[in-house]
Amino acid sequence: MLVFLLSGCSESVKFQAGDKKDDFCGPHINYMYCKCANHGDFCDEIGMKRGEAKDYVNEKYNEWVEEEKENFKNDCLDDNGTYKNGKCTFCDFDQISVDNKCVQSDETSEEDEDIEEEGECKYDSDCDPICDGEVAWKMGCNARTNSCERTFDTDCSSDSETFSSLNFPKTCNDGVCIRNEQAIQEKRAALEAEALLWSNTVKAINATRDDLNVAMLDANKNCINGIADMTNLAIVEFATRVGSVLAGGIPDVAAMTASAAEKAAGLLDDHIQSLAGTAVDYVGDGLNRLYNYQSGEPAEEEKKLKPDEYIKLNCGLYDYFKASIAESDVQLDLALEEARRVDELLKSLP
Repeated sequence: MLVFLLSGCSESVKFQAGDKKDDFCGPHINYMYCKCANHGDFCDEIGMKRGEAKDYVNEKYNEWVEEEKENFKNDCLDDNGTYKNGKCTFCDFDQISVDNKCVQSDETSEEDEDIEEEGECKYDSDCDPICDGEVAWKMGCNARTNSCERTFDTDCSSDSETFSSLNFPKTCNDGVCIRNEQAIQEKRAALEAEALLWSNTVKAINATRDDLNVAMLDANKNCINGIADMTNLAIVEFATRVGSVLAGGIPDVAAMTASAAEKAAGLLDDHIQSLAGTAVDYVGDGLNRLYNYQSGEPAEEEKKLKPDEYIKLNCGLYDYFKASIAESDVQLDLALEEARRVDELLKSLP
């Protein structure tokens, strides 16, 4: 953001850098870095300590200010002004800005006439290189016509920079092949979103594993003790716990990995393996009868669990929860591996 401060009779303006919090954080850098630097939030997501984030934000802010100052200077010269020490002074109505100096317009007219008589160029050095799409052209001076013409071309897109497994073809700017900063920044933003996805996935898996472990231990105890612990209150509490656990699910990391590089947002919600459906397949209809106890002992006799059914159900649930925890081990390892992969790619970017 540029803030122009007028002085005198609108004869000059000064450059003033935009506010770091209001103008820089968010539009020009991921807000999580600023949150970490200023408040200690999101530090785990970006993999930085608060002090590191503060140094990083300050470095990027200073770079942005320098770019804005350069834009201010160019705008000043384009608007018939001269630039010095962050201040733009406009030429009078009868003057023109030439080489960062205000000169009388009649003097420049004479110079323009001389240039027209001499032609566009006299030496190759008078001709600036140009871009034609992503092709950089070196220009040379035609001695017969004193005009600049194309000589040698370079396809910038054929020259790539490689960071880890990421390739970024260069882009043409002012006739020169340069680093494609925009493409790198877009990739960085996509990787940051993916890193946040895997961080949330690991947290979701660990939370589910804790619930599964408690339910598994309860089922194992009920399976071993048999009817000794088969009170109505115990069944109601167990039914409520099992119903709560099975209402959730385990993130399907394999399915998420297939499309995470293209679309990170929403994948955690889209790819959840249902626990309730597979549990019914694993332990049979007895699970539905256990659900009848979530609001208290059912009045209908046919909805109640018999002792042998309750024992069999708990033994089956123990095996199911044990298998689910083993499956979550695999999913957790996959999620951690994806998180490490993304972190390495982010660290490789310039």
